Amino acid sequence: MTEQPIGALIFALAVAMAPLLLELPPWAVLWSLIAWSYILLRHKYNWPQPGRIVRLLLFCLGVVAVLLSSGMRFDGGDFITLLAVMAGIKPLEVQSYRDSMVTVFLACFLTITSLFVFESLAMTLYLFVSVWVTTGVLVHLNDPKTELRQHFRLSARLILVAIPLMLLLFLLFPRLSGSFWGTPWSRQAHSGFSNTLRIGDVSRLALNNAPAFSASFTSSLPRASQLYWRGIVFQRFDGRNWSPVSAPQPRQTQIQGTEKAQYTIMLEPHGYRTLFALDLPLTAHGVATVYEDQTLRTRLPVRQRFNYNLTSILDAQEVPIQEASPLTLKLPPGKNPQAVALGKLWAEKFVEPRARMQAGLQYFKEHDFSYTLQPGTLGTDSIDDFLFQSRKGFCEHYAASYAVLMRAAGIPARIVGGYQGGRWNGVGKFFTIRQSDAHVWCELWFEREGWVRVDPTFVVAPERIDQVRNQEAMAGGQQPVQNWLQTDWISMVTMTWEAINIRWNMWFMGFSAEDQIALLQKLGLSLGRQGSWLLVMVLPSLFILSLLVLRWIKRRLQRTEPRDRVHELYTQFLQKTAQAGLAKLPHQGPLDYAAFLRQNAPELHEEVEEITRLYIELRYRRQREEKSIQQLRHCVKKFQPNP
Repeated sequence: MTEQPIGALIFALAVAMAPLLLELPPWAVLWSLIAWSYILLRHKYNWPQPGRIVRLLLFCLGVVAVLLSSGMRFDGGDFITLLAVMAGIKPLEVQSYRDSMVTVFLACFLTITSLFVFESLAMTLYLFVSVWVTTGVLVHLNDPKTELRQHFRLSARLILVAIPLMLLLFLLFPRLSGSFWGTPWSRQAHSGFSNTLRIGDVSRLALNNAPAFSASFTSSLPRASQLYWRGIVFQRFDGRNWSPVSAPQPRQTQIQGTEKAQYTIMLEPHGYRTLFALDLPLTAHGVATVYEDQTLRTRLPVRQRFNYNLTSILDAQEVPIQEASPLTLKLPPGKNPQAVALGKLWAEKFVEPRARMQAGLQYFKEHDFSYTLQPGTLGTDSIDDFLFQSRKGFCEHYAASYAVLMRAAGIPARIVGGYQGGRWNGVGKFFTIRQSDAHVWCELWFEREGWVRVDPTFVVAPERIDQVRNQEAMAGGQQPVQNWLQTDWISMVTMTWEAINIRWNMWFMGFSAEDQIALLQKLGLSLGRQGSWLLVMVLPSLFILSLLVLRWIKRRLQRTEPRDRVHELYTQFLQKTAQAGLAKLPHQGPLDYAAFLRQNAPELHEEVEEITRLYIELRYRRQREEKSIQQLRHCVKKFQPNP
């Protein structure tokens, strides 16, 4: 039995599995490393190969481990783990060509799986490397006598040839508005704000530096104080947790204002229906519904990265057509009695709602509150514990306690969750908003004004806005002049790579069905969504047919031998003798045929001898002299045998 290239097979599996290491549980990675190490050592030191029973037991053990780690409920991440377990033990049974082919196909499955998990430019480039290695090993299996290095060269050429077809299919292959890429393969399927806000949630989110979305503006950039990215509004309060209205109504109130911002957001998948927009969104250009609480929601959860265009009014004022919901004044009975009592005191002391609002803000200024990500544990009455004992908290502590105080003071109040600020990328000209920019603030209802934003965190920690003002100055082109020694090259490289990734996500990963139809219309191929299937059947077929025709022509040109004038002249000589009834027999060479003519036509002896001598001399000489060829042509032309 032919020995299989086990080292090359394990190399292909390792390259294909490498991107999935962070998605796999540590035990699955260790499982594959131990199995592969044993296989390599077995081939080096002639250790015994595990028998069929042992391999079956290992497989069952791996399946049980996957079931236990998944909690008996399979999702996309657990299927990836099972695939890794199979990749670990499959090389243990490689003995034949068939086993090797199955192992290569397993590496292909691992490579394809990475497409379901990652969408970044870096990972896409790496997948080309994985395909290159896997294809090279596949070629090596079918031609084991040739060096693997040469097969990798062939694999690279095959990939380069396939790139034009890949681009053609990407542009023309009909795609749906949704995508199976949205399948939650990653274990990080949900991130950002959920539909329940608990004190401490946002502070934990602030420790996450992962990007939430990016925003590029076609209009002038907003000021730092206007960078409030609205996401979800919490109105229900049970004494500890905040939640939104279960069935919000589409927006009916009118929005007035003159300062508009037009921009595009590239949103990372977070698993919820929430979209983010600058306060307040005017239109969402058909991608979502704007509800009465000025939030945007899609019909389906956001499980894939996509971009959408927005228009917001930055100096917006609501024109209320009805009173605030009674829900925004409701407080749970018996909860946080000290905060409720303080709010009622302000209601009795101040007649004007604006005065009560200022009293609440003044309370934070005068009672030594501090802004921290580690506020400590709060008791059952969390608002009372924060306001009158710890006085240390993050933005959700200030927003939640301020909303309770205002409700107790008779002012409708609600909490808005979203993001505040963002990092300006001077290379790509866009803002990057990360999970660490998560923020919550309050909105209060005033007659004839509607809902007004009030951020109590800014009273205690104005540095949140100050940090963004620095970004605003950079965005406005106010960077100080620096020479190349003073340039922060690490930040410059980081921003450049971030800008490349954003453009990649917008142009390639964000290429939707609507973008495809628009492209076809620009090309004059407006066949509609159904007609695009005709394009995908015809154009790629024509492209493949063209490649086959070009290859056939190339082979024909390679097969065509250069013109042999000596052979042509001798053929003319044979045609003349054949017409005279002295045809050459197949087994006769030039000298034998000359002897045959000398015997049967002695009168042609001298001419035949001269032609034969010149032909043999020119035919078997490495270098042909033009003078001898011309002499042979003259002799053949003068040769006229009688029939």
